[in-house]
Amino acid sequence: MAKKTWDDDGRTVADMSDLYVRTPLGYYRIGDRAEKAARRKAERAERAETARQAPPQETTREERSSAIWGALSAALLIALAFIVGLGLIILILYLVFKSKL
Repeated sequence: MAKKTWDDDGRTVADMSDLYVRTPLGYYRIGDRAEKAARRKAERAERAETARQAPPQETTREERSSAIWGALSAALLIALAFIVGLGLIILILYLVFKSKL
């Protein structure tokens, strides 16, 4: 039996350039990753160049202190909400189990 030869004529049998891959978070196109990475790299380089060209902005003492007080007051407000919530849980548990003793 003669060995069959196969010649490539250059035609596309199955175009694999627009494949979608299923992940737990949904579908994405395979080509999207490389395109997005290249776009992000270009944007990062552009931002870095712009940051190098722009003069640094100095903050005044008043601006710094108001930023610090704003951050501290926000953190204290969140802590207060957690403390009040924990207190309410303890109060409810106390009232529920007080009647069973």
